[in-house]
Amino acid sequence: MVPGGPRTHDSADAMSPSRSPDLPAFEVRRRRRRTAGIMVRPDGGVEIHAPLRWSHQQIEQVVEENREWIVQKRRENRERWRRLRARRFDEGDEIPYLGGVLRLRIEEAAVDGLVPPRREGDDLFVGVPGGLNTPARRPVVRYAVGRWLLDEARTVFHRRHVRAAKRVGETAESVTIKDMRSRWGSCGPQRRMSLNWRLILAPVEVIDYVLCHELVHIRVPDHSERFWRRVERAMPDYRVHRDWLRDHGAELEL
Repeated sequence: MVPGGPRTHDSADAMSPSRSPDLPAFEVRRRRRRTAGIMVRPDGGVEIHAPLRWSHQQIEQVVEENREWIVQKRRENRERWRRLRARRFDEGDEIPYLGGVLRLRIEEAAVDGLVPPRREGDDLFVGVPGGLNTPARRPVVRYAVGRWLLDEARTVFHRRHVRAAKRVGETAESVTIKDMRSRWGSCGPQRRMSLNWRLILAPVEVIDYVLCHELVHIRVPDHSERFWRRVERAMPDYRVHRDWLRDHGAELEL
């Protein structure tokens, strides 16, 4: 499983709020892990995933050491939601696609019903039934764009899987595209891979990283040093793309 999706979950444990008024408010989730991890949720909440035996003092020290990073991530989240609210699926809107953007072009269809979108260069043309006013056509356009992106995900992911399989030396027997809220992908010894459709919004190299990551899980189910060595053999610069996903994954929304 590739963590770092909109939410990540390990074994569930009790949560407790920050006790220090001088630190950013945070909640603690205790995990079976060796080091602490910090997650700033889209709503601005802060979760500290800490080892089971860590004291609250140790956890607060981690929060203090990462205070500036937490503040910056909260600022980025606010800006991200501002951009998402500004996307109204009107003429000229920017639609994320493979790490770039496509300019949305709205056309009145010559026939009744929804016309499948078509891409021409950096423009994405969506045909809508005639006679719809702007508020009424927005959900129609959003649905059409979402379906187009899902179809693109199926095509792109299967094509990139072939390339990644050559790198890793393992092949998934099936690749399923899903709406996954807590992970970017999953795969195991059964060779059945699932991928988050939102990866179609990310750069191709990030898609390749997730594919390599999941294909390695066919032989190595955990995230041990052996696992990461195999990922690195398949993709020597994987850290760049893993970090990109950790930093920008929350922005991969339509």
